[in-house]
Amino acid sequence: MNFSELFIRRPVLTIVVSLLVLLLGAQGFINMSIREYPEVEETVITVTTTYPGAGAELMQGFITTPVAKAVATADGVDYVTSKSSLGSSTVTVNMRLNADPDQALVDVIAKVQQVRGQLPTDAEDPIIQKGTGQTFALMYLAVRSSTMNPQQVTEYISRVVQSRFSTIEGVGEVQILGGREFAMRIWLDPLKMAARSVTASDVLSAIRASNFLSAPGKTQNEFVAYTIETATTLQTPEAMGQLPVRSEGAEVVRLGDVARVEFGPESEDVKVSFNGEQGIFLGISGGPEANPLDVSSAVRAELPQIQRELPPGMALDLVYDATESIQASIEEVFRTIGEAVVIVVLVILLFLGSFRSVLVPIVTIPLSLVGVCFVLWALDYSINTLTLLAMVLAIGLVVDDAIVVVENIHRHLERGEPPMQAAIVGMREIFGAVVAMTITLAAVYAPIGFVQGLTGSLFREFAFTLAGAVIISGFIAVTLSPMMSARLLPGHGAKVSRFQSFVDRRFESLSSWYGRRVSGSLDYRPVTLFIVLALFGTMIFLFLNTSSELAPEEDRGALFALITAPAYATSDYTEMYAEQMRTRTADIKEVDARFSVVGFGGSSSAFAAWVLKPWGERDRSQDEVKNQIQGIIDKVAGVQAFVFSPPSLPGSGGGMPIQYVIRSIGDASDVYAVAEQIKDRAMKSGRFIVVQNSLAFTLPQARVTIDRDRAAALGVSISEIGTTLNALVGGGSVSKFDRESRSYDVITQVPQHDRFNPENLGDYFVRSASGAMVPLSAVIRVETQAVATAIEQFNELNSATLSALPLPGVTTGDGLQALRDIASEVMPTGFFEDFAGQSRLEVTEGNSTLIAFGLAIVIIYLVLAAQFESFRDPLIIMMTVPLSIFGALVPLNLGLATLNIYTQVGLITLIGLITKHGILMVEFANQQRETGLTKREAIVAAARVRLRPILMTTAAIVLAVIPLLRAEGAGAAARFSMGLVIAAGMTIGTLFTLFVLPMFYTLIATRDAEATHILRGDAHLSPAE
Repeated sequence: MNFSELFIRRPVLTIVVSLLVLLLGAQGFINMSIREYPEVEETVITVTTTYPGAGAELMQGFITTPVAKAVATADGVDYVTSKSSLGSSTVTVNMRLNADPDQALVDVIAKVQQVRGQLPTDAEDPIIQKGTGQTFALMYLAVRSSTMNPQQVTEYISRVVQSRFSTIEGVGEVQILGGREFAMRIWLDPLKMAARSVTASDVLSAIRASNFLSAPGKTQNEFVAYTIETATTLQTPEAMGQLPVRSEGAEVVRLGDVARVEFGPESEDVKVSFNGEQGIFLGISGGPEANPLDVSSAVRAELPQIQRELPPGMALDLVYDATESIQASIEEVFRTIGEAVVIVVLVILLFLGSFRSVLVPIVTIPLSLVGVCFVLWALDYSINTLTLLAMVLAIGLVVDDAIVVVENIHRHLERGEPPMQAAIVGMREIFGAVVAMTITLAAVYAPIGFVQGLTGSLFREFAFTLAGAVIISGFIAVTLSPMMSARLLPGHGAKVSRFQSFVDRRFESLSSWYGRRVSGSLDYRPVTLFIVLALFGTMIFLFLNTSSELAPEEDRGALFALITAPAYATSDYTEMYAEQMRTRTADIKEVDARFSVVGFGGSSSAFAAWVLKPWGERDRSQDEVKNQIQGIIDKVAGVQAFVFSPPSLPGSGGGMPIQYVIRSIGDASDVYAVAEQIKDRAMKSGRFIVVQNSLAFTLPQARVTIDRDRAAALGVSISEIGTTLNALVGGGSVSKFDRESRSYDVITQVPQHDRFNPENLGDYFVRSASGAMVPLSAVIRVETQAVATAIEQFNELNSATLSALPLPGVTTGDGLQALRDIASEVMPTGFFEDFAGQSRLEVTEGNSTLIAFGLAIVIIYLVLAAQFESFRDPLIIMMTVPLSIFGALVPLNLGLATLNIYTQVGLITLIGLITKHGILMVEFANQQRETGLTKREAIVAAARVRLRPILMTTAAIVLAVIPLLRAEGAGAAARFSMGLVIAAGMTIGTLFTLFVLPMFYTLIATRDAEATHILRGDAHLSPAE
């Protein structure tokens, strides 16, 4: 008794085993989490250090360089970038994918602490933050009030609302955008200071000496202890104004005599607008290990309670939620699964012609799809768009084995065999082929499951979902399917419907016609072989000339624009042009909301966003709306702005889709010159909307040169000059004060009209050794020049990043290659290329997929060799793979899709799918040769008999992915890409396989079986065959 016979004869056992598969799978489905993609921990740690007033070169030499060198030695670092600008140093540590985010943070903190003593004493302590590296937040909320000023709104949000959201599990950061933090602003008057012989050093010394924190402790006697609180801080502008700053005899000069002291905003550089109204935004980002859907759900659950507790006149509205597209995408895939099931049922009915015959393969769908959920749950996987996409493909795959079983048993029933015997004999014939097909298709995903990087992280769950579903379907095919066939399929002579009879006659006629065509084609094997070689060469040509990109652009229901004003621009300048963009795009009917944040990354930069209406409520795609918005904002003079979609894959960061890095051992000016050459040639290539150079020498700088001899003669110290400029112009914090249990900055500065231009610096005064007040114009010379807006480094070398937006029809892969080609001609010795953001993933992931493709072919060959106990038979079967790949590449080369991470995985999937046809033919042909047939007779018989199951399985797979080809809305591009490859590859590949595989069988198959029959004296065999 073989394995299948046990289940054929024991129906109760078979039903119990099947129900256990169903119950375990249901348990797994209920307990699995739901997310957009498999968990990918993308950790980016930023180290931000502020040194008010310090220039970019000073920040680079004394802060950025030591910090970057230290953190680069931390474990798990992929690459380190840094940016030094006026008063600010930012070192960004990009960790490898799936590095432990908590351990990474601990390591970076330790490294920074090692060099803290090397940093300037006046520099503020480095702020170290852990994030995901995404440019934009997961959710944006707008705060508006009709009864409070911006400072009061900011105060309430920071004290009450921000902390409520920050405590939600999974929330990584809650950022206040456009807020006006309270500060004690001390507006110094240079003329009054000079008239009263008060210097900036006098002011700073007085503030620091009279406004400090004191913790004296407590007193106690035998029975009572008293805590001591000393009022050493000045908490109101009035108190600060009474602070003595200089006394000479009986005359006391107070701070209020030489300055205006008031509560005011710490900074007004960041401005937020929502639908044309000024406001404040909250940007909520998830942590590296957080599930965005869980974070969004928790925030939405907390939001109504917070809204009810807001003060009168204040409103808090959810403006943008990136997870809406995630939810929509998952719902679309679930709908696709339902459509695919209906299509497959109809296909099987059309081919078998009997409802009872249809029932046998159909039950494998719920058993396989639900059963595999137990496997996913056991592996700690999730329900996500990729596992669901795998289930869509599995619908056409899991019925294959059952179809082969039903068709073979049905063939034996037509010969007049009793149902039980037909099931047992039919399974004995087909058992090896079913096992081989199951193992082959499952094995093809093994390389994907063990690939590293983003491809492995994303598609590991996809691979194991398909492999698990196929293995379960194979088990069902050799247990439940033959048992049901023995009891449901009508025996020979039983009355059948007209439709079934019609279907049987048509397929019998088609099989006979096909058998004659195959036999005739074998007379022209050289011609067939030439066609195959031509197709193989064409396949290579198509592969090398197909446009590539990391992933297709998805319609995620929102568009963003990065706005760049001239380096000298103030936030008011940038806001004026951002407002023009908002106004000119207000009438686009597909836009549901508009907002902008000015000062995002500096006063000369901003970002704008257009939240689109739900997919079902708009007639145009996101891409069409994007082109319209780009056309409108191109007409706004004074700034540059470029519209793009949010990234469609995790781990790809944000910003422009192409980021090409130029590194050099030379100085920043040399890097700038080379980057500009590449940029200019790239723009002339006609492939890009824009190419931006991150390095620019356009920042106006007033260079102060001190006449040291003159200063020494007057008795003016260099430190006094530096302190004066820092206190009057720098705008940095000089002390702290507390207000209602929170500390705030004390900031000294001259009013804007006293620092309107560089010449104003000479009007400030310092005290000479004799006590006389000396204007700075007597000891300094001010020259203006253009310097770098920021000095950048990539892995500790000076760098510039070319960020590019390709024209419609030009993929990111083609655009990146164009930049690389230009750079190879332009870059001199000592310059190196590198990649950031999405481009870095695109370069690294391409190789990993090619390796997985090669491994899949090798693994399948070895599995088949073991199954057939032959090295020739697998070679015959594998000859169908190039034909299928050729079919898949045709529509890609025609521009219907690109060679991306989805289509590449689809090509790997095709390897397993197309080899199933070869397994069916070769297995049956080998059985026929054991009965004494020649190679030619055996393969012709196998082709004729296996035509029906081959066409049926192909139709089931191809038509099951039709819903993917019709995909619309969220996530549609990814589903279309994979569906197109599967449908085209299987259709064209099958058509060629039906005639090519028989030819290769006659050329390659072993003659051992025929030789055996010849030795036995079977004279009718022809040794030539």
